[in-house]
Amino acid sequence: MNTYTQPQNTVISNGDDCAPPLTPKLAPWIQALCKDPERTKSWVRNFGSPVHVTVTSEFERNVRDLLSPLRSRGLQGSLYFARKANKLPWFVTAARQTDIGVDVASNAELRETLQLGVSASKIVVTAIGKDEGLIRDAIKSGCLLIIDNADELNLIQKISALHNKTVRVGLRIAGFEVGTRQVYSRFGIPLADVPGMLSKITANGLLKIENLHAHLDRYDTEERACAAFQLLDLIDYAKTQGHEITSIDLGGGILMRYLDHSEQFEEFTEALTKAIRGNRAAFTFRGDGLGYFKVGNGVEGSADLYPAWNALSKERFISQVLEHSNKNGPLHKQLASRGIKLYFEPGRALLDNAGATLAQVTFRKRDTLGHLLVGVAMNRLNLRPFRAEFCSDPIFLNRKDRPLLTEGAFLVGNLCSESDLIFRRKLSLGHMPEPGDLVLFANSAGYLAHHMEIGTHGDSLPKNLLLDSTTLEIITTA
Repeated sequence: MNTYTQPQNTVISNGDDCAPPLTPKLAPWIQALCKDPERTKSWVRNFGSPVHVTVTSEFERNVRDLLSPLRSRGLQGSLYFARKANKLPWFVTAARQTDIGVDVASNAELRETLQLGVSASKIVVTAIGKDEGLIRDAIKSGCLLIIDNADELNLIQKISALHNKTVRVGLRIAGFEVGTRQVYSRFGIPLADVPGMLSKITANGLLKIENLHAHLDRYDTEERACAAFQLLDLIDYAKTQGHEITSIDLGGGILMRYLDHSEQFEEFTEALTKAIRGNRAAFTFRGDGLGYFKVGNGVEGSADLYPAWNALSKERFISQVLEHSNKNGPLHKQLASRGIKLYFEPGRALLDNAGATLAQVTFRKRDTLGHLLVGVAMNRLNLRPFRAEFCSDPIFLNRKDRPLLTEGAFLVGNLCSESDLIFRRKLSLGHMPEPGDLVLFANSAGYLAHHMEIGTHGDSLPKNLLLDSTTLEIITTA
């Protein structure tokens, strides 16, 4: 009897309790990679598992796409690449080469971005909880500092006075109203406190306000537009106080797609609620609702999932923000007529299809409930979403002559932790993987690969490869 033979008296899948498929959207370079198992095997053999592979050509394509709504409407402004989305310097260099800016959230990010040749005029420092060292270095280099709160303003004023140096600043604003509701955020200065902040800045004399900033968590184009309209009103008020503010920044959170098919994501979320109600077999580990939970005969909560398929991917999202209107007309016309520059801070959207992760299968076994487990040489923090689950199916390579598999399996990592599941959904693999086979996780460059990554039990962090997207040859490693 082998390690994956069905035991007796346990809860075993017969294929009906597998998650509905979530087929990933693949750029041509990733499609080519899937057809080249010998190349991918050599990378894992030489660099270990997992290994992250990236290209910059998709980043450059995404820059063009995301800027197109602004350029087609004659708007001034640009993008800041959210550096925190990926730790690799190659994308900072790509930002410089495509003439966009960089959004940094720490002193380490600031120093590296400057060392990579990005002009301070194109760096915005948005970090929450800025310390004295970060503020001092940002002031010294001439970056734009976004002020989040009164304590931060006091510290910036203190350091600017100490060095007698003019500081470029922006104000992060919170509490925008959309209809009858207020948009919640823990970031920024409440609208009601802005006049007092402006008065303090006026009295200081060393701070020059260039920008008003919004940090909005939801993927809601109406919220973005309403925030922009209220920022324009604040620009008018600030002008009466002697401040010439020239730009607004609507932050990141620009939607992108991980999936090719809209119906798959709809079927997945519908099946999830049915499983919680008890109207179909559960397909998540120990009935995890991924944000939903059962109350009586109903389901409450909301799916803690990135909208892996959406109708407003990237440039469509920005276009819809720009086309929103209030009593004074569409947002884009109001910006253009007043000469106000518009900025966004995408991370995930700029990294769309710019990376993938490869890992090696190490074992097959069953847990005490009888679930089939397929182990891979990685851990869940090597592919960690902000949400409860990454809704894009892995691609198993090297499948020739593998036995058919009529049940589903959970993909698990190699941390000594019961919680180390790469996915919390049971996958329909079709074929039984074998140790040494490779798994490809598509579109992992944006937040998934690096934002929370750790090594395993003292191991080094995974290696990263920069590829030529045409030849798939390795350009460099990190």
